[in-house]
Amino acid sequence: MSTMKIEFSGGGIFYARLLESEAPKTCATILSRLPFEYQFYHSIVSGQALVALPPDLTVERENQRVAGIPAGTLSFLVKDEPVLVPDEIYISYGIFISRGLTVDMKQPVNVFAQIDDDLESLTTCCRRVLMEGAEVIAFSLADN
Repeated sequence: MSTMKIEFSGGGIFYARLLESEAPKTCATILSRLPFEYQFYHSIVSGQALVALPPDLTVERENQRVAGIPAGTLSFLVKDEPVLVPDEIYISYGIFISRGLTVDMKQPVNVFAQIDDDLESLTTCCRRVLMEGAEVIAFSLADN
């Protein structure tokens, strides 16, 4: 099982286990691209989550969900050009329902990793982004 290190530029380090059996294609793509970093903003419509729009990263659809996504989940919204939805990476820290510009206001995401520990600190970091503005978050392969 592979683990990613997730580091907020404003402070905060977390470890996420990749869900390689549930989302093998997404995890393989993510692993092949590590290390990388993107600017994350607080989500406007999907609830308690941070979101980045990676201009240089996309994956195929798999393991898609709209609801029932727990705090600490990392997910990928796959580009859907007909409805003008870009590629997006989400880090949830509470109630999260993937919503897009579709008729039913639901756009499924690939669930690909899970932060299991220190969710209270994750909430603190994510609320900092909500209140103070976007932060760069760096992703790398964790030392095992």
